[in-house]
This record gives sequence, C-alpha cells and structure tokens, in this order.
Amino acid sequence: MKLSIILPVRNQEQEINANFPKIFEYIKKYSAEVIIVESGSTDGSVRSIRNLSKRYKFRFMQTDALGKGMALRTGIIAAQGDIIGYLDTDLAVPLKYIPGAVAKISAGCDIVIGNRYKKTSHAKRKLGRYIESKAYIYLIRLLYRSRITDFQCGFKFFRADFLKANLNKVEDNRWFFDTKLVLLAEKQGRRICQLPVEFADTERSTVSSKDVFYFIKQTFTDRFT
Repeated sequence: MKLSIILPVRNQEQEINANFPKIFEYIKKYSAEVIIVESGSTDGSVRSIRNLSKRYKFRFMQTDALGKGMALRTGIIAAQGDIIGYLDTDLAVPLKYIPGAVAKISAGCDIVIGNRYKKTSHAKRKLGRYIESKAYIYLIRLLYRSRITDFQCGFKFFRADFLKANLNKVEDNRWFFDTKLVLLAEKQGRRICQLPVEFADTERSTVSSKDVFYFIKQTFTDRFT
C-alpha cells in the first residue's frame, strides 16, 4: 500500500530545519509521497522548504487560507497514497510510531489516532495544556457520546478511500477539523484504532484564548444546529 505523508506548515522555520530531514530519512523505507502544505508564513519557512528541495523529493503546495484544517484538506485532495497520514512538524509524537500506524491501517483500521492518554501512553504536558486538553475531550465525549479519548493529537493516519469520500462532509478548516473528521467516522461506524504514543509539549506549543473560544463555539454550534 502506498503511503502519503502530509506536513502542514505555518511560521515553522525552526521545526522545518530541525525535523524535516529526520522525517525524510525515516520514511525512505516506505517510498512514501511527502506533501508539504504551507499557509501564510511570514518567517523563513518557504525559503527553508525550497532549500530542502535541493536534497529531498516532495510536493510543495501553498494556500492563502489560514488554518490547519485547510492545509490538511489541500494535502488530502492532492494525495495519491492508499494510506494518508499527517504529523505535527515539531515531532511531539516520535517518528517511531509510523510503522505501527501503517500496520493497523493495513490490518483493517479506517483511522489510527495517536492517543496521549492511554494507560501505556507517556505524555509530558504543561499543566495548562493538559487541563485544556482534558476539558475539551470531556466536553466532546459528553455532547457526542463518543468513546474516543483523544481528538487533537497531531498524529493521525487514514485509509485514503474513507478520507476522500468524506472530506467534503467536514466543513471546518481550522482546529476543529480533526475532531469533526473523527466524529464523522465514529457516526458511520468506521473502525477507529487508538494508538498509545509518547508525546512532549514543545516550547512553541501554545493555545490562545481565541483558540479556546473557537473550540467551544464550534463544538456547540455543530452539536445543536
């Protein structure tokens, strides 16, 4: 099965220079298609990506619309693999979990979610981020009666046929994209596998008050309209 990896980027010059070579080297064994999607960077991200193109083969796309969801949507539409995965560029979840995710998809899972809160997971989180994350998960589980215990981990892999068939049903283009996609799969009775992972917050890993308000607004709007 062919693998496509999507790397969404916005103002992440530091992560690009430090982590992208590691990603390219790690996935050589899969002969994977790599799609980098940049959206509205104001730092040196684009320059760093173009420098990487001198050493590595990948597809580079750009979108004027801001939001992680739009970047992922753009990459998903372009992806040609049977398995489509995406990673956070800070590698908060180590690359060593890719083989396990690919194996689970190959064995019949429709979605594999990196889960930071399973008993065998090991997450190093800032207290504020931990509280925000757990409160969000509790709210989603309560409102949607979901069995999923981690929605926002930026390590997810999908069967391409499921993803492409349902992409237009996911209306959000920002941070609620992940949650809506997972809830849709759960509603359809798809096989969702939660993979325990190691996770470490980075120095630049932050959530603003605007993000919190947006999450709450989208959660209640989607649930009660």
